[in-house]
Amino acid sequence: MNFSHYDKHLFPGSQTPIKPKVSVCFITYKHEAYIRTSLDAILGQKVNFELEIIIGEDHSPDGTAEIVREYARKYPDKIKAYIRPENLGSKINYVHCFLDCKGEYIVHIEGDDYWTDPLKLQRQVDFLDQHPHASACFHNAQIIFEDGSNREPVLINPTDQKPWVESADFLVEKETWFMATASVMMRRKYAHPLPEWFLHSKSGDIPLYVILAEQGPIGYLPEVMSVYRKNEGGISMTDHVQADAFIKNRIFMYSSINAHTKYKYKHLIKPILQAYYLMRMDCNENKSNKVKQAFYFCRATFLNPPQTAKDWKSYFKTNLLSPQNLLAYLNFRSKLNQIIKR
Repeated sequence: MNFSHYDKHLFPGSQTPIKPKVSVCFITYKHEAYIRTSLDAILGQKVNFELEIIIGEDHSPDGTAEIVREYARKYPDKIKAYIRPENLGSKINYVHCFLDCKGEYIVHIEGDDYWTDPLKLQRQVDFLDQHPHASACFHNAQIIFEDGSNREPVLINPTDQKPWVESADFLVEKETWFMATASVMMRRKYAHPLPEWFLHSKSGDIPLYVILAEQGPIGYLPEVMSVYRKNEGGISMTDHVQADAFIKNRIFMYSSINAHTKYKYKHLIKPILQAYYLMRMDCNENKSNKVKQAFYFCRATFLNPPQTAKDWKSYFKTNLLSPQNLLAYLNFRSKLNQIIKR
């Protein structure tokens, strides 16, 4: 997929380094209240190398775009900004900016998160320079809850966080998450170009980290060097887990990861796919359709069938299987057995 036609959104005047060591891929939408804190933390980094900041401002309805223009005018030697004349959506906005990054290493941050350590970039660059077998590295981060829950801030990573992470660690269960986006620094060569299926996956983090980890382990730095704001306006809060389109895209994503990794993690991915097919039974569009519910139950069951009578009993009880669905499943299984015998 060619994203070069979005280059016309470039705000004029940038003179960023030709060969930066690090590229900061900065995505923002409706971040008027936060973006100055985020950009100031990036510009305040103490480093011994050149860096560029690639900003994608996705046609925010507030004052975000004007703030981006202000910073782009003030720091043309560091900032290259794209101001969208219409909303592209977070994924297209991100991929266009990501593919425009020229640095040996890339860091991705969204406009409502920020870094808390002025040595963050230097520490990560030093780590990757010293560990050439690593595809990326990440550090601990703090979550601040601004979603109305009144929860106290917490750290993302526990004290016993593994020092090295591999592909299987992202496939322990569905939606496995233990790496704050703004904490990750990756080698550009392992993510350029991105596979076509990645562009169609609504989620970016898990697929990208698996793509990286297949090229080399991901190292962990225990220092807390960034803040992740969990708020209702954040890009990560736009998905609706009760919507069939969202669940269907997750099935596509994990199926694509399965194929990308040559099915060596299928024993981990099958239970994840099963869970999503069971979710399709109860999503808004299907919860009143007995035929679809029976079909998705069958798909889920054949993906990862229980092994014992006790497991079967628990499986039926957990998923609240109705008599209609049970009958549809038994009929489906009988027909499949007849086909197999032929």
